[in-house]
Amino acid sequence: MLYGSTMIKVHATTPRLEKALGRLGIKASTAIQVDNTIYFSGLTGVDLETGQAIPGGTGAQARHTLQIFSDILGDLGMSLDNVVKVNAHLVNLEDFAEWNDVFTEVFEAPYPCRTTVGAPLIVGLIELEITASLEPRR
Repeated sequence: MLYGSTMIKVHATTPRLEKALGRLGIKASTAIQVDNTIYFSGLTGVDLETGQAIPGGTGAQARHTLQIFSDILGDLGMSLDNVVKVNAHLVNLEDFAEWNDVFTEVFEAPYPCRTTVGAPLIVGLIELEITASLEPRR
């Protein structure tokens, strides 16, 4: 029980997200739903088949990761329009402009809230985590 809300695992945890987290040996819930909000574990810019970083830099890894989240949301009957918050962890804060370009290409106004911080990562140049609402931002 969390402030009167029922905390449950998302009823349709997707094979894509399970595979992404499992490849890295991560022991965490893939997603948790609390009321109308779904909190997703973070993903880095890696190929889900090989576990290797996507070539092409931060922008390419960000696009790849957001595509995975888009696919996962689609599996749940949602889209990137349901994303209300994005947390980004960049290995190199100098890559912020590249990340910002991808963010504004992928999302439409009203944009999700976001936080960007610098952080060392196990693999890749960027890790993204999202929070989605069952209701679209629009």
